[in-house]
Amino acid sequence: MSKDLKDVKSEEELSFYCRSPIYMCPSCTHAENCRDLLNLLRTFRVEEKAPEFDYMTNFPFLNERTFKQDKKNKMNELSSGEWLTFTRTVFNPKFPHILGHDMRRHHPDYKSPHLIGQLIAFFTKQGDHIVDPFAGTGTSLLSASLLGRDAIGFEINQDWIDIYYKICKQESIERQKLVFGDSAYMTAYIPPDTIDFIVVDPPDPLTPEEWMPEAEPPEKPLEEYFDFIRQVLVNCYKGLKNKKYIAVFTRNLYNKSRYVFMAPYFTSVAEDAGFILKGEKIWENKAEKLRPYGYPHTYVPNIVHYSILIFRKDEAETGAAKRKEGAKLKLR
Repeated sequence: MSKDLKDVKSEEELSFYCRSPIYMCPSCTHAENCRDLLNLLRTFRVEEKAPEFDYMTNFPFLNERTFKQDKKNKMNELSSGEWLTFTRTVFNPKFPHILGHDMRRHHPDYKSPHLIGQLIAFFTKQGDHIVDPFAGTGTSLLSASLLGRDAIGFEINQDWIDIYYKICKQESIERQKLVFGDSAYMTAYIPPDTIDFIVVDPPDPLTPEEWMPEAEPPEKPLEEYFDFIRQVLVNCYKGLKNKKYIAVFTRNLYNKSRYVFMAPYFTSVAEDAGFILKGEKIWENKAEKLRPYGYPHTYVPNIVHYSILIFRKDEAETGAAKRKEGAKLKLR
């Protein structure tokens, strides 16, 4: 090895002076300090693949609760910072494709377990009971299992139920109860005042076969749809504990060349059922594909957001409102 190496200013300027064949390097006593060998390895190094992000470990609020929780917090197990972050009215992260995504994506309106998991983690504690009247492929049930909650879902399509069971087996996740049947009928059997949180992700109102598959197509689909939703919410109100919450996913429509705001309709039927609107969260579905509607002659929006309406069951407040309304009617 040449002594001229002492005068070299940088490794990039090195040239090779060792005449030994490369296969002798592992047994060479000078290999550890050989700058020629270091330069050679650096030149032909193989980049190590960065470890994949462990989405299961980083599932929303699944990390170990190491902080001291406020004793006054009776609703969830979140820190004050996690609580504050959740109260933002808009969230739009791009969620990971995990937990049987390739199977769940066949559902026309599938959601990410990370999305539903945030709602469940905020509005419940471990061991609480959750209901999903339109369970689909069981996303809310998967989230509930990971977060240590008990859940029951209802689904009218047996194919989606089968997918849920396949995912549970594939991912080694504890199965929750997913019952085949019409949610307007099945939710009537929920025992009164037993549920801690309800997730409602209803079917498309303009696709009646999703919510009344055995019946003839309705003449006024929106009217019949909201009669159906009203019945489901009435049953949910009876089953939900007082002071507990229900989250309702709504999505605006573009129907017959008109843009239709759906949140007011859902709010109206939910209030008819007895719930009180407490707020909303806007979720942008970044996975939604953009389509050239109207191009290049008219504006037609790509609807990529949902309004998640948050309602609460408050019997005292609802009763007071009804008494006040009754007094107004008497005065008239």
